[in-house]
Amino acid sequence: MDLLGRAHALAILYYVTRREQRPWRFNELEAELDISPNTLSKRLEELTDAGLLTRRSYDEIPPRVEYEATTKAQELNPIFKDLHVWAERHWPEVNEAFENEEN
Repeated sequence: MDLLGRAHALAILYYVTRREQRPWRFNELEAELDISPNTLSKRLEELTDAGLLTRRSYDEIPPRVEYEATTKAQELNPIFKDLHVWAERHWPEVNEAFENEEN
């Protein structure tokens, strides 16, 4: 739970499990998620160490590294679906409260 609560961890897992189930390159994730390279690198390392992602590096110039969801990460799909349904249902009131808090 500690790892999943860290900045951007769930967003990364969502993208690699739900958006397109394919290998993702570092710079694709960086562009899609708008995460600083240092934070993204740290999170990818942690998620890989936890067995939620696989990391494959290719001996090419320029170097290519790809990340893909493991079976363990794929098991989060029902949770992501439920969160999406919840967000769709409650987004207007949550968004309104958030906007009022900023003003």
